[in-house]
Amino acid sequence: MSAGPLLNIEDLSVALPEGADRRFAVQGVSLPLGRREVLCVVGESGSGKSVLANTVMGLLPAPALRVAGGRIMFDGQELTRLPEESYRELRGRRISMIFQEPMTALNPVLTIGEQIEEVLAAHGMADRRTRRERALELLAAMHLPDPPSLLGAYPFRLSGGQRQRVMIAAALALEPEILIADEPTTALDVTTQKQILRLIREIQERRRLSVLFITHDFGVVADIADKVAVMQHGSLVEYGVAAKVLDAPEHPYTQRLIAAVRRLEDGAEDARPVAAAEPLLEIKGLRKTYRSASGFFGLRKREVRAVDDVTLTIHQGETVGLVGESGSGKTTLGQLVVRLLPADGGELAFRGQEIRTARGARLLGLRKSIQMVFQDPFASLNPRHRVGRILTETPIRHGVTPAQAATRARELLHLVGLDVGAYDRFPHEFSGGQRQRIAIARALALDPELVVADEPVSALDVSVQAQVLELLADLRRRLNLSMLFITHDLRVASRICDRIAVMRGGVIVEIGSTRQIFGDPQHEYTRGLLDSIPGRSWLGIGGGAPVADRATMTL
Repeated sequence: MSAGPLLNIEDLSVALPEGADRRFAVQGVSLPLGRREVLCVVGESGSGKSVLANTVMGLLPAPALRVAGGRIMFDGQELTRLPEESYRELRGRRISMIFQEPMTALNPVLTIGEQIEEVLAAHGMADRRTRRERALELLAAMHLPDPPSLLGAYPFRLSGGQRQRVMIAAALALEPEILIADEPTTALDVTTQKQILRLIREIQERRRLSVLFITHDFGVVADIADKVAVMQHGSLVEYGVAAKVLDAPEHPYTQRLIAAVRRLEDGAEDARPVAAAEPLLEIKGLRKTYRSASGFFGLRKREVRAVDDVTLTIHQGETVGLVGESGSGKTTLGQLVVRLLPADGGELAFRGQEIRTARGARLLGLRKSIQMVFQDPFASLNPRHRVGRILTETPIRHGVTPAQAATRARELLHLVGLDVGAYDRFPHEFSGGQRQRIAIARALALDPELVVADEPVSALDVSVQAQVLELLADLRRRLNLSMLFITHDLRVASRICDRIAVMRGGVIVEIGSTRQIFGDPQHEYTRGLLDSIPGRSWLGIGGGAPVADRATMTL
C-alpha cells in the first residue's frame, strides 16, 4: 500500500463552453485526499465544488465540460484518461457518490430493493438471493426501520432523510474506498441532518473510508471534517486542517464566508416591546387534517393532523419564527394564514376581523394585506414572464394603473437591492439570491402589513443567506412589517425573530422570546433541535453566555 494520498488531484482544470461567464469551472486545483480522511470542500454556488466531484467520478457532461489540464491520480492510476469501460468498473466498486437530491437521483418507478440490487448486479453479483440479503444488510446498517418492507417500497413513500439513507446504502453496496458526498444534508432539517452526519462519520470510521464531502455549511464542516478546502470561482484559495481553517482563516474569501455564518453572540439588539402593541393576526384553535382516499393500490385510508389546535398571535411590527422539522405542520400553517388552504376549524382574525371563511371581494382585499414569500423562487416565479410583468401583474388586478404599477415595481427593485435593469429580464437570468429578492419585491408590491416567509433562505449559500436576512430585517424596520418566518434552522430564526414558536406534529410545543428559547428552552423537543444544530460548539450554541433576543450575527 502506498504511503501517499489515496486520491491526488494535480493542477486540474475543467473548461466551460464558449460564452460562459468564465473560462474554467475548475482552474489549476491541486488537492490530496488522504487514506481514512474526511476532506470537506467548501464554497458558494458556482465555486466549482460539484464539478470537481463529478470530474473525479468521470461524470462530466461532455462535450459541454471537459478536462483541459492536469490529472487525477487514484491509488497510482490516472483517471482523466481512463476509458469509459474501465471507469464503469471503478465507479461504484472503488469510488462511489451520494448525490445532493435523492428524490431526483432515485428512480421513481423502481422499488428501493430493485435500485440497490441493480448496483450489485451491474458489478457481477448474479445471484438474486445474495443481492437481496445484501440489500437488507445495507438498509439495516443505515438504521432504517423495517428493512424487509422498505425493499418493496417506492421512493415517494419515504421521508427525505430515509431517501438519503437509501442513497448512502446504494453508494456503500460494494464497499468502496472513497465516498464522495455532494451536499447530502443541505435540504434536511437539523435533526435529520445530525443523523445523516453521524451515520457518515460512523461508516467512515468503521469501514476506514476516505470521504470527499462537499458543502456550503461551516457548521457541518466543524462536525465532520479532518481537512478543509475552500474554493472560489473555480480556484482553490485555502486548504488546511479543519480547526485552523475554521478558527484562523487566512484568505479574505474564507474570512468572509465564516463571518457570514450565523454565530449566536451576546450583546445584541434587544427585541422591541411589541407585546403591548395591537394584535395584527390572531390564531385560535386552528385545525387542518389531511385525509388520503382509500381503495387505491391497496393503500389504507390515513388521517394526518397537520395543524392541531394551534393558537398564536402576531403583533404589529413583530416577527415570529415558526420552527420545526419537516412534516411538523409549519408550511401548512403558513398557507392557512394566507388562505391558500381552507382550515377545518378554529379562528383566524386579522385586525380583529374574522378571515377564516372570507370569500369573494373580502378575500381579494385580504390578499393586499397578507402576502407570502415561497421557499423556491425559481418554482414560484413564472419562467415565461419578465420581472416587470411578475411585479406589476397583481397590483394591476387590484386596480392600480399599469403606469403606477411599473413605477412602483422599479422602486421595489431598488428597495431589494437590484438594478432597475432587472425589470426587463427573465427569472433564469438571475442567481438564486437575486431570484429570492425578486420574490420579496413581488410580496411587497401591494404594501402588505403581514408577510409569511416560508423557508426563504434554506436553499441559499451562507453569504447569500446573510444578505437576504439583512434585507428582510431592513425592510421590517423601514416598512414596519410584521412577519411569520418559517424555517427549520434555529440559527436563521435567531437572526431575525422577536419570538420563536416551536412546532411538532401539528402542535406548538413551546413559544417564547429568542433569548428564552436559546438560553432556557423548556420543552425536550426544543432542546433536541438545539442539540442537533451542526457545529453547535463552534457556533457558540449551548453553554457560555445566554443569547440575546434577535442576536446580531457577524456578517
